[in-house]
Amino acid sequence: MSNGSQPAAAPPACAGGVSFVVPVFNKAPWPPGVLRQLARQRGDFPRQYVFVDDGSTDDSLSILKEATAGWPDTIIVEQANRGPAHATNRALAAASMPFVKLCDADDLLADDATRALRAALIRHPGAALAWGEAAYYDDGTPLDLAADLSTAPVEVVARPLRRALRNNLFVPAQCLLRTAAARAGGGCDQRLALSLEYPLALRMAVRGSFARVGATLAFRPRRVPGQLSESPRRELFDTQQALAFFLDDHPDLPWHWKHYACRRAAGRARRWARRQRRPDAGRFLALWLRAQLPILSGHSAFVRRCAQACTL
Repeated sequence: MSNGSQPAAAPPACAGGVSFVVPVFNKAPWPPGVLRQLARQRGDFPRQYVFVDDGSTDDSLSILKEATAGWPDTIIVEQANRGPAHATNRALAAASMPFVKLCDADDLLADDATRALRAALIRHPGAALAWGEAAYYDDGTPLDLAADLSTAPVEVVARPLRRALRNNLFVPAQCLLRTAAARAGGGCDQRLALSLEYPLALRMAVRGSFARVGATLAFRPRRVPGQLSESPRRELFDTQQALAFFLDDHPDLPWHWKHYACRRAAGRARRWARRQRRPDAGRFLALWLRAQLPILSGHSAFVRRCAQACTL
């Protein structure tokens, strides 16, 4: 690690430990800062570290092994490239603690991030997930990573599915999951090559309430080569596909949620087609108008028709 620090060994008497789960793929420039912040996580709880190298072709794996040498309770898994969802699920399968802290291999956690999220889940036992805010930074941007977040307000979202359907709520570094709920929900959707957060939020939203911590917990580099946000078309297509898969997987979902999902998908398609000045934009306007009326069946098929706005 860049400052030579190592995470302290977990105190065995503490309950409610956290498995830090980090999928890695070609992230060689970032491990020193990411690992430094993992080591600096405050709180008196047991820790496990699970890294999955997803077939990196740069020096990510060797850097990771060298930097974590001597860390207690650390697992490094190597696999051929299968995508972030598969890598995250493999790490989730290896997690031994009751909470899982997700972290991308290029995001920096505030020193108090895990402690604040863990406190929210302990305080609200019905919550399946806790999340906080994230901020972007550029190279050289001064970051306040050491702020005391113990007094950050916590909002309980009793019925989080509407929020999860409406918009993507978080990136992995912003949230802490109950391990049992994440596994029961199937983890990340491996049918999607790149999208991770939106389908995960949907799956967790039917496992319990959410707790939102009102503080910035994660800092994301503004520019990372190959990130999904570099291709808004692909990002939107994956979002629509994730929604269709979710409806396929939950046929017993109450009708009003299925209809709301169709309305959200149609609204996204209409806006995208209009912004891209597609010659068939009227087709997606028609889908949006149809979604204003009750759709009684075929909800996932309707969402897939909306996803066609993102095809070339």
